[in-house]
Amino acid sequence: MATLRDLRRHLGTLAATLWNHGAAFPVPALDSYGPDEVGFAFTAELPGVDGPGSTTIAMAEIWERDGARGFRRREYAYDLVERSLGRRRAFHGHDPEWFAREFGVLVHEHCEGRLGAPACPHYYGLPVDACEALHAFLVAWGQPGPLGCDRLRCLG
Repeated sequence: MATLRDLRRHLGTLAATLWNHGAAFPVPALDSYGPDEVGFAFTAELPGVDGPGSTTIAMAEIWERDGARGFRRREYAYDLVERSLGRRRAFHGHDPEWFAREFGVLVHEHCEGRLGAPACPHYYGLPVDACEALHAFLVAWGQPGPLGCDRLRCLG
């Protein structure tokens, strides 16, 4: 359970981590999506010799009110796209009813060793928080070699 203050701090931590790695993006804000939903969505461009926008990290979350004083995360989408290396890695938690019905899972991952040509449309995943996803992206960023998509289990 998180308060609005907790969520603002959480968003600030993500932004500070990206800024500390030289990323460029507008200051993200916690937005209201209705009386019982808040969230954020932003895309950061990471520095590199390949020019602006070559590598991006997108972070998005929706939180819904759960009781009188707190919120719980309902959906998330965290994506790393490295155009210069032609690859993508992502952690998603959205449309849980559909994924539960179709695959028996609530969250999934994406992994494209060749951007735009995934070997599998969705991989089995475990829930991750934004800081875990961001850490995984920053570790992989700019590293030569495969992302390890072959070690993931395809959902279908």
